[in-house]
Amino acid sequence: MNKKKHNLLRKMTALTMSVMLMFAVTACGDNVPDRPGVTTTPTAEATPGTDPATTPDAAPTGAEQGMGSGTTELTGSSGAAPATKTMDETMRAAYASFAYDLFNSCAKGSGKNCLVSPFSVYTALAMLANGADGNTAAQFNSVMGLNEEQRNAYMAAWIAELTGQSDVTFSCADSVWVSNRFRDIVRKEFLAACADSYRAEVFAAEMNNGTVDDINNWTYKNTDGMIQKILEYGDIDPAVIAILANAITMDAKWAEPFADDNIRKDGVFTHADGKQETAEMMAGEADRCYLENDVFTGFTKSYKGGNFKYVALLPKEGVSMEDALAALNAETVDSLFAKRVNAKVNIYMPKYKTEYKKELKNQLIALGLSDMFDPGCADLSRMVTTGINYVDRVLHKTYLSLDNEGTRAAAVTLIVTKNYEGTIEESYYVALDRPFIYMIVDSNNLPLFIGTYQ
Repeated sequence: MNKKKHNLLRKMTALTMSVMLMFAVTACGDNVPDRPGVTTTPTAEATPGTDPATTPDAAPTGAEQGMGSGTTELTGSSGAAPATKTMDETMRAAYASFAYDLFNSCAKGSGKNCLVSPFSVYTALAMLANGADGNTAAQFNSVMGLNEEQRNAYMAAWIAELTGQSDVTFSCADSVWVSNRFRDIVRKEFLAACADSYRAEVFAAEMNNGTVDDINNWTYKNTDGMIQKILEYGDIDPAVIAILANAITMDAKWAEPFADDNIRKDGVFTHADGKQETAEMMAGEADRCYLENDVFTGFTKSYKGGNFKYVALLPKEGVSMEDALAALNAETVDSLFAKRVNAKVNIYMPKYKTEYKKELKNQLIALGLSDMFDPGCADLSRMVTTGINYVDRVLHKTYLSLDNEGTRAAAVTLIVTKNYEGTIEESYYVALDRPFIYMIVDSNNLPLFIGTYQ
């Protein structure tokens, strides 16, 4: 029996066991006890055709968080201080590789504006990775460049560093939304890892349209209103086990703002297809940091405090955006900065505002995170105690506004995990990667042609 077939049979057996175990576990109490002082009010059963979270007389259960009916804040933290590890070359290299690979995977071939926050996606994935085991965990380690212990320690320190700035407002919020239906099988150790290292809030929710409202409200609040919502009604169904969320915001002022008299309202911006349009353009000076190689010219412009910079890379004349994207990686950027020229840089750039939304399933599979999306392969056994569980969707949404005063930006990433309740069809794998025989047969399966390929 091949390995994949064995895993599928093992998981099918586990699914059968889960039905029995869920009744037994329910009687044992919660793995994730309520936070002291918060009383959980049982949620009314839904009347067919109605949603208890939107029923006018439904009793609120998450008032302290402004949540709707059926959502309750839980205690996730173990109470222990997380291990921390300061940013070094190991973390820098691992994150940079992931960041440029993710961006290229989203931007390549799209022909449209693209804006991703690798930090937000990396943070959400790092939380989920605490629940992975086996080959699924190995894929996280490979794609993210670090093992679990390293990721948690580096991220705890990095989040504290970024959110501790005085001149730039940078916030990072994380949360885990556990289904009331599956609450008893979600491991408290997993929730503790998310809460301790990532400061994640933990909620128990009904996973209905009321939960959609609650997550959208959480998103709005934790992106300072820049991202109004991430989910639509119907995006959540009863098979959802848990949703992991990350939201970040940045509000930064230029160290040297653009002067009002250097702003042209009748400027012209030429798009990739040659179409020109009127744009509000700003003229001024960048940092004394000119960047150039065979593909790009560029510059940096600092925000107050000097810890954050805006970097612009302009493909040289004759270099297509596709070629520029192909050349963009950590090595290229490091080389540009290593060879930077300390000289005055005059710049001319547009004011702009952009929003972007993307489902990242295909991109993450291309990077090497395939198992977590496949019910037959996903191993999230360190997140839940039983059942066949997998990642259904990874949603990402960003916003950025840049003007003469500075930059405001926000991002949110949601990872939706589900319990697989169907029957997994057994599958096999045949690779014609060595000499083989082939035939063309008739309706009686008798060969009309037969040959070898070698």
